[in-house]
Amino acid sequence: MENNDQKEPMIFDIHVTEGSNYEVGKQRAITFKEHYPDDIAYYTSPMEGKDYISAAKAHKRMMMIDKICPGFTDEIQGFADEVNTEAEKMICYANSYHNSPNCCQFAVLPSNTSDGHFYVGRSYEYFVRDERSLCITRVTGKPKHMGFSLQNAGRMDGMNEYGLVVSMSSTAYLKPLEGDGCEFWIAIRAILDRCKDVYEAQCLIEEMPLCTNSNIMVADAANNVSIFEVASFSSNKKRISVRKSVGGLMVATNHYVSHEMKEFDEHHFWNSEIRYSSVWNSLLRDAPYINEEKIRNLLSTEYPYGPCCHFYSSGMGTLRSMVFDVTDKKLKVSFGPPDTNPWHSVDFDEPVGLQEIVCRYDDVSINNPEQFWREI
Repeated sequence: MENNDQKEPMIFDIHVTEGSNYEVGKQRAITFKEHYPDDIAYYTSPMEGKDYISAAKAHKRMMMIDKICPGFTDEIQGFADEVNTEAEKMICYANSYHNSPNCCQFAVLPSNTSDGHFYVGRSYEYFVRDERSLCITRVTGKPKHMGFSLQNAGRMDGMNEYGLVVSMSSTAYLKPLEGDGCEFWIAIRAILDRCKDVYEAQCLIEEMPLCTNSNIMVADAANNVSIFEVASFSSNKKRISVRKSVGGLMVATNHYVSHEMKEFDEHHFWNSEIRYSSVWNSLLRDAPYINEEKIRNLLSTEYPYGPCCHFYSSGMGTLRSMVFDVTDKKLKVSFGPPDTNPWHSVDFDEPVGLQEIVCRYDDVSINNPEQFWREI
């Protein structure tokens, strides 16, 4: 059944900025003031039902973030100055973004592709109301990168100019996070800004005080790839397990796979297992003749035979799909569900400015929600 009465428009933007971190933050704010003035309040208001965190707590968070991701706080300061608010009031310092999107990610090493290229595929599922901004960011003195924003300066995924690709999928996402630490969107921005390869990313991940339940995939242009299965159930119950490819393939959805993460694998839902299996089986079937077109076709295949979902009212609708050509350092994105929207090529050197993309989608009810959300 479709739920298309008065459905919310799905509009994405590609926002290109450059300069110092502070200048990038100001450019983001200027664009918001001109094009999305109603959205500014989200970034400058306290979490719903809560007061602003104290200045002391905000500054403690700033010091931690600045150590992990130098320049992040400058970017937020630039945004705050442009919209005439204190940086301490920006929502990214509230340490409270624990909403968990439903994602699928996979890697195909050159041994399994017909063209000898290394590909990473990604599908991101959530409600329509979400940050929908693909940022191409060229900060002076740091590698250029392109990826989708979260909490403005954070990133949910991306590729930098070295060909380093980072993406994530949430795990145990009904489990509250406890303790102080670095959420995945700060970690991913730090990796894109600071790392050239999987080894450097692993060193950084193991160094930073993570506070996230997620699978973080990192791939590089030297054909290395790892999935870091991260659990942060409490200050005293944290673990990181590193997973390597099997037969030149890797897949992750919204549950842990490593045996050592078994005790953390809570809220492992049926739909996550189905998406994992469908993608894995499709890749096995097509190897060693996988190419970019087959990856795009896989990402466009509807659940339960692929990762593409239309269940937006249930927080399980595909907002975007991405194909990273790690070998050529290129990115293709389908904004909205890829079975009804075109693919766009995105380049690190796009001109500064804003481009909007309006997407088509249908909001469909889950046929058997009890089974879909059944815990395994």
